Amino acid sequence: METPVHVAVSAILAAIFYPAYGINAFFIIAGGVLIDIDHYLWYTLKFKKYNMIECYEYCATGTMKDNWKYVTGSLFVFHNMEFLLLSIILSFYFSWALMFTIGLLSHYLLDLVWHIRGIKKPTHALSFIIWLMRKIKA
Repeated sequence: METPVHVAVSAILAAIFYPAYGINAFFIIAGGVLIDIDHYLWYTLKFKKYNMIECYEYCATGTMKDNWKYVTGSLFVFHNMEFLLLSIILSFYFSWALMFTIGLLSHYLLDLVWHIRGIKKPTHALSFIIWLMRKIKA
């Protein structure tokens, strides 16, 4: 999903939750937008390039041009079930973590819609454990 959509949805959710959770509602934006920093981490490790603008352009259009060749099966550290589970567990103890998890779930939901309606296939590993098991077997 495009970054502006993640920003818009996260901002709307933060505004909705702000009256009840105050400043902690801004953690929705962290969970909904800032988790995409893992795309930059992946890009720098994969291509040994550090230009954030080039990374954004590659992730926005280059991945489609090369038919997801380099992304397929890759691990994005904040886009997996284990990270979501950790976030959910923390949500039981901290209100900021609950807000972060709401943002994270909105991010995942938007990405899921994009995968189903847009590219019509999975592009990256959805579980760190499964990704690790495949790496060990290879």
